[in-house]
Amino acid sequence: MARKPVLEGGKKDEIIAAAAQLFFTEGFEQTSVRKILDQVNGEVGMFYHYFRSKEELFDVVADRFFRQYEKDFSAMCSDIRTPEEFVTKFLSMYKAAMAKYARIKTNMHWTIRSAMHERTVASLIPVAQDLLKKFGYSGSYPADIAAARTVASLSAAIHSESFQTMNDAEKKDLLICLIKDTLSA
Repeated sequence: MARKPVLEGGKKDEIIAAAAQLFFTEGFEQTSVRKILDQVNGEVGMFYHYFRSKEELFDVVADRFFRQYEKDFSAMCSDIRTPEEFVTKFLSMYKAAMAKYARIKTNMHWTIRSAMHERTVASLIPVAQDLLKKFGYSGSYPADIAAARTVASLSAAIHSESFQTMNDAEKKDLLICLIKDTLSA
């Protein structure tokens, strides 16, 4: 007998939502398929109708999370014309993201945190490339490399201990300086 086609929505979305909540609050290792199914009143067979494994489900959860993140970040950047405008909006978004992240990171395994960081950085490079074009980048190396450099330097700055001790004006000045360093390279 042929397998039924997997439809979007309904129980599948419930499983994804429950898994996201559990993965981010309890960690990947501590979240079992059974625990996810208990949240949605589901059976094991139903889970395997939608997903081949917990790892595949985690990939789906991460994809949805980052699609929304990329969409929000792109929307934030859509009308920005200068590095100063970007940094002002970015710092506001950063504060909100860090507050949300602080609530979920305590139970998250370091490998998940690391993977999320890596994925965040990768997802921001295309947006950074568009921003650099808006800012008039005409440097000596390709725009995608300039964008990766900018995202990496901003990431290194905002994750440093000294950044956490700076006041808002110092943070803004530092991030603008890092962007302008790329623009002048």
